[in-house]
Amino acid sequence: MNWRQETYRSVLQTGEVDVGAIYPPVGAGRIWRWRIWVTSSGHTHAGRERNEARAKEQVERRFQAFLNAGQLAPIGGDA
Repeated sequence: MNWRQETYRSVLQTGEVDVGAIYPPVGAGRIWRWRIWVTSSGHTHAGRERNEARAKEQVERRFQAFLNAGQLAPIGGDA
């Protein structure tokens, strides 16, 4: 899994698949938003955290739950 920096967000990517993203605070805001598209329930999840590291942790943890539910494991150089 790799984090790819884009203009207004960081995207979690595995292979060629975008899994989720985090979005920095807007203006004077302090809250980081996160969203994950690939989940064990099949439904998008989103939330807010106080900092970038915790937002990334939320996305990574939920993607790992997806892998565990499907008894899957990442392979290759970004495993």
